[in-house]
Amino acid sequence: MPPSAIPSLDLRDFHALAPEMILAFWGLLVLMADQTVFRSRTAARRQQAAGRLTLLGIVAALGAAFLPFVIRFNLYDLAKTLNFAGIDYVSFPDRSLFLGSLSDDMLTETFNVLLVIMLGLVSWLSMSWSFTEDWGEYFALLLWSTVGMMLLIASDELLSLFLTLELMTICLYLMTAFEKNKRRSPEAGLKYFVYGSVSSALFLFGLSLVYGLTGTTRFDAIQHVLRPILASSTGLAGNLAGATAVLLLLVGFGFKVAAVPFHQWAPDAYEGAPAPVTAWIATGSKIASFIALMKVLLVALRPWGSSYASVMSPGWIGIVVILSAVTMTYGNFAALAQRNLKRMLAYSSIAHAGYMLVGVAAAGVSVRRQESAGSVLFYLVIYGFSNIGAFAVAAWLARDKQSDEIDDLNGLAYRYPFLATCILLLMLSLIGMPPLAGFFGKLYMFMEALDQEGNQVTRVALIWLVALGLLNSVVSAFYYVRVLKAMFLRDPGRSVLSPASTSIALPIVLATAVVIGAGIYPAPLMEMMKGASIPMLSSNARAAVKFSADPSDDASSGSTEKLRDDASQQPSVDPGQTPPPAPTPVPAPAPKS
Repeated sequence: MPPSAIPSLDLRDFHALAPEMILAFWGLLVLMADQTVFRSRTAARRQQAAGRLTLLGIVAALGAAFLPFVIRFNLYDLAKTLNFAGIDYVSFPDRSLFLGSLSDDMLTETFNVLLVIMLGLVSWLSMSWSFTEDWGEYFALLLWSTVGMMLLIASDELLSLFLTLELMTICLYLMTAFEKNKRRSPEAGLKYFVYGSVSSALFLFGLSLVYGLTGTTRFDAIQHVLRPILASSTGLAGNLAGATAVLLLLVGFGFKVAAVPFHQWAPDAYEGAPAPVTAWIATGSKIASFIALMKVLLVALRPWGSSYASVMSPGWIGIVVILSAVTMTYGNFAALAQRNLKRMLAYSSIAHAGYMLVGVAAAGVSVRRQESAGSVLFYLVIYGFSNIGAFAVAAWLARDKQSDEIDDLNGLAYRYPFLATCILLLMLSLIGMPPLAGFFGKLYMFMEALDQEGNQVTRVALIWLVALGLLNSVVSAFYYVRVLKAMFLRDPGRSVLSPASTSIALPIVLATAVVIGAGIYPAPLMEMMKGASIPMLSSNARAAVKFSADPSDDASSGSTEKLRDDASQQPSVDPGQTPPPAPTPVPAPAPKS
């Protein structure tokens, strides 16, 4: 879609938001049912009733999220039967919704399904033990936070980005403080809220600066305004207002993804929040925030990335490289000193944010932008499922021991060998051990960072960044192995955990199945993430990508080549060289007298 085009409002746009509307309505339904029908029941029975009702709504939302795939790919020739809105997906599969504020494309459809599946696991995990009496409010906030995450991924302009980001985080603030019988939970919620409020104010100031400099809020139009006349990128050299805007935006996104030095809230919030809430903050919130970060940096602010594709020149790519190095190093070394499982996973989450920023930096300078961004999406999916399984272990400890200490896992393998083996595989995947999916996630990201065709300084900087990532992966093995040592090598003593309920065992087993399956055969998920990255990287891809039954219509390949050609237009110039001069205008001949 050209930046100057103004899309029209179409009632069929609501068809694309069916999963979000179902979850939003179901949150109200669960809240009303808890206040009326379930009110006379005990807290335990209300928990089970509200949880089952929530799972029923999640199943309905999952069906609505799968429906666009059936229509898009015409599975079983059901496209015409199931396409109630009459949208021609074959000739125009990716569309802008609501005057260009949201998108309906492969990226949003893919992650709608993944987020709803993760939401189901977190909701089921929430039924494992009683940590509050306000179950209607809890499950409603859980559903509404997911609506914010899904709309955040679909956001295509600054205003909807900020509103959906706040919808997600406000729900998470409240859910963090739900375990009222423990003092640390309200304290964690308050700290999360205070840090989040400050970062949101700074983030909004950065958005206002971008709008003031460009006169538009749409990502594609911002890139069009910032793009220089020449094909090369200008970076932020001599642009004080632009540099201020980028720094403020990175403060806001840095808080959401827990990147150093904006991570101070994470350890206390992770430890104080109930384990299912911590799992949702660490997975769903981080997935949505990273995708929004990539859309803003790689699309809207791409011309401010760097000058001549060099990470050492003024631009946001150099800042991201520094944030990545500091975040992964601090997160891993801080985790070494932790004895509390949730605090250890909090610092581990900070370190993983640093790994993902390596992929973001690589996508900013790479001519293989689709592959680089797809590797980050692949890593996000694997990271999300692995952490849901890890925090299910924390929920198990909270249910039986009322604590989160790693020592409480002593001797778990002697009593429950199958679940202990599943936890072993999850920890090894988080370390990055082959042949599990975590290994391939890091491998794809680091290989894309190394596979650069830019100038020598950029290649050297990314090589050092990847080397630092590998070193940090080795460091992470020491604190993950501490969990395995407790389960397999220590005596259980007198106190052992009770058998895990289905609501605890299922997330652990399913997460293990994902890391094993995506490790043994990673190609399908990787190809899916590459396809999802196409509309994320190019706003024009919504008009270019077509899924046609005609084998000769290889539009997907064409759009990929367009992304590569667009990236390759940036000249490769060493910082020590003089940039290519602008073409000298040829004066018009003087008129004859």
